[in-house]
Amino acid sequence: MSDSPAHAGFQAPDPAELNKLFPGYEIESLIATGGMGAVYCAVQKSLDRIVALKILPQEFSKDAAFCEGFEAEAKAMARLNHPNLIGVYDFGEAGGMLYIIMEFVKGKSIYHSAHGRAIDSREVIRLVSAVCDGLAHAHENGIIHRDIKPSNILLDLNAQPKIGDFGLARPIERKIQEGEEIFGTPHYTAPEVVNAPHSVDYRADIFSVGVMLHELLTGKLPADDPRPPSAIVHCDRRFDVIVRRATHNNPAGRYSSAAEMAKDLAVIANSAAKSVVRAPAPGGRGHAGPRVAAPLQPRRVVKAKNSSGFPAFILLLAVVTIGAGVYFYRSSLVPPEKPMPAGPSNSGPVSAIIPEVSSSTGDLSEEPDPDLDRPSDLKVAPKPRPIVVEEPEEPAPEPIAKQPKFDVPGFFERARNIMRGKAKPAITSRDSNLRENFSEFGVKLERQVRKLESGRIQVMGALEENLKSWAEDGSQIPVEVDYDLSDIPDVDEIFEEFLGFQNKIEDSFQQALSVHSATYILGLEKQIERLQTENDPAAIALIKQEIELTKKQKGYFVALMLGLDPDVMDSSDDDE
Repeated sequence: MSDSPAHAGFQAPDPAELNKLFPGYEIESLIATGGMGAVYCAVQKSLDRIVALKILPQEFSKDAAFCEGFEAEAKAMARLNHPNLIGVYDFGEAGGMLYIIMEFVKGKSIYHSAHGRAIDSREVIRLVSAVCDGLAHAHENGIIHRDIKPSNILLDLNAQPKIGDFGLARPIERKIQEGEEIFGTPHYTAPEVVNAPHSVDYRADIFSVGVMLHELLTGKLPADDPRPPSAIVHCDRRFDVIVRRATHNNPAGRYSSAAEMAKDLAVIANSAAKSVVRAPAPGGRGHAGPRVAAPLQPRRVVKAKNSSGFPAFILLLAVVTIGAGVYFYRSSLVPPEKPMPAGPSNSGPVSAIIPEVSSSTGDLSEEPDPDLDRPSDLKVAPKPRPIVVEEPEEPAPEPIAKQPKFDVPGFFERARNIMRGKAKPAITSRDSNLRENFSEFGVKLERQVRKLESGRIQVMGALEENLKSWAEDGSQIPVEVDYDLSDIPDVDEIFEEFLGFQNKIEDSFQQALSVHSATYILGLEKQIERLQTENDPAAIALIKQEIELTKKQKGYFVALMLGLDPDVMDSSDDDE
């Protein structure tokens, strides 16, 4: 079952229902749910193999542009074949839902295995190098992942990392559609993904890997502690250079490829291995064993003239005894510093860090489980010794209400502009239909005015003034007839007729926008998933409020799409 709660915006179908849509598969269980869909464990009957089936909400299948991109991305990912990438077997549409069949990986993500903990540097090199290898293969085949982070890296039962959640991946040659910049994970996303989304290339993935490298080494994100890794955990300073280059704000300052970054990590690993010198075993050469430090040379003792060996021995024994007493006395006062370990212990293979738990494909940005039992033999880098302060520390101040860390207003503005772009055809059609209806309405009223036998000039003047005012107000026909127009023959019937046409236009427009409204809500829910790990409750609360307004007030999303102030919406628009 999923480790993350189901979202109100998407109800995952029951496995029994899906079995009717996928006769070639036996849908066994639901693995995970999220704002972007649900993942199931299934058995492909023809090959008798376990696969992961991911389905997307029906709203996505109604978006022609999304379907076109989905097909291009699925085909591109299916060409990938690498041990560090989750394989894609098939894709399509069933029951109005887009789906994708993927390799099933039994294991948890790096996020679940190591969140908030500084991992041993050799283990970090192994994991990140494998991620770089997988990304290099994807980049060489024209695929950008665009959402690299620990929760999207699965560890199989052999502790081998596999990159999952290619839901935001894009073929390099495919133009990024307007609006896709709202996706991505805060603190892992490269600056250009938000600032210049149309210029994003494979170097955005390298930025995310650099952030992940810093986090695995230190247990902290660079946004939370921007110091170099070596200043936080006293690791090899060459890691600082790699992190700094990978996370350069300018893409031109980053590594030219993921493979190049892996090579620099290999240099650190190789030098660490060479630093272990093997000492010869007694009676032979080349015996493997720890390096043995050369013994300290004893101080030469000059014998006094005319003295025998025995008094000299007594004198030497006294000196040694006094020296030993001083040494143990000082040792009891100041505890000795413990040396930093050079690498992982000999307790067992790295694969022991992976708990055998329920399966997951790692592609739904799962929340951390605070009660998750981490393996006892996880190789965690030792923390530096705390500095002893003689004076007592002052009590910490009471926590105050925090402002959102995340730029929520900026996010809303970008997301709304995106949705306006998607809704533009419907808006254009609505405006055109309203103008046409209003024009026919005015023509018919003018024709009726000409039938008047008296007061025609005054009534025509009032009509022209009203028509001009209504046209400036969006070519909207008012609900009530102006008193100055009450003398027009059949005026009430004419108003009722064209108001009916106008209402049909608005109903059709709102129906067209309902698909975009659902997409907007899903995007907001996806952002909440990303912020769950950022300890930003203020931002999450604001986004949840936006979701509730969009769901409950029928005219709220319409006002947003038309560039109107949603705060002036009539409360009668609220859903009951």
